[in-house]
Amino acid sequence: MKKLLLTSALFLSLLAFAQNDLVAFSDLSNNDISVSKAQDVLLGEYDVESGKGRALGRDAYFFENKEKTKGVFLKSFLFKVDKANHRTKANIRFYKKKEFVQEVYLDLGTLTYPSFVPGEVIEASDIVVYIEPGQKGIVEIDLSQYNIAMPADGLFVSLEGDGYFDIDGNKIASLKSKDLTQISFRPSVTDNYCGSATLYGKDSEFWINSNKMLKVDYNYAFKKEVPQKMLVAPNFGLKVGVK
Repeated sequence: MKKLLLTSALFLSLLAFAQNDLVAFSDLSNNDISVSKAQDVLLGEYDVESGKGRALGRDAYFFENKEKTKGVFLKSFLFKVDKANHRTKANIRFYKKKEFVQEVYLDLGTLTYPSFVPGEVIEASDIVVYIEPGQKGIVEIDLSQYNIAMPADGLFVSLEGDGYFDIDGNKIASLKSKDLTQISFRPSVTDNYCGSATLYGKDSEFWINSNKMLKVDYNYAFKKEVPQKMLVAPNFGLKVGVK
């Protein structure tokens, strides 16, 4: 994992705060919700009501395997669209968990802390989602046909934007920020959300554990815990079944 300049990390952290300052709070304790079918469980921090829109990028959430076995299979993935002005293509991808020690440059040395991000890709058929203009609300994508087993130590599920299209099907080269498709984010108490980031002057992207980084940055800069309203995660849910 590349080392980060603290100033870059703090900038990203404060940007996240500015984008999510008005997220509505709800019950944060329910991270594992039983659903109607006997063998099905809905994992994550999915909340039908709560949320605030943020532009679709590359957003990944780590889902813990509550059974701690390999007999768990993915049935569906849920997310919530907040706004869509143009037809939007997105890909759903799956990653194993990669644990590592993050290093941050400081004037007096290097700050290190344990973290985790999406690692090795879990191979699966291409899963493409199209969000249509005017679409809003819950989207549930059937995953049962792909026969994807959940690793015993859990996995990341990522929703990754892959372009915008006009009414004639032509790809739109660029859009103003107000016209970007937005998905719902919600308050979080976990470190399970990872977003994509780049270093200044570099083209390559890498994953960064947003809430973990924000907690460390804020504690270093202000010598206190980060305000809870600054910690968010995408409104994702993963429905699994046990065989």
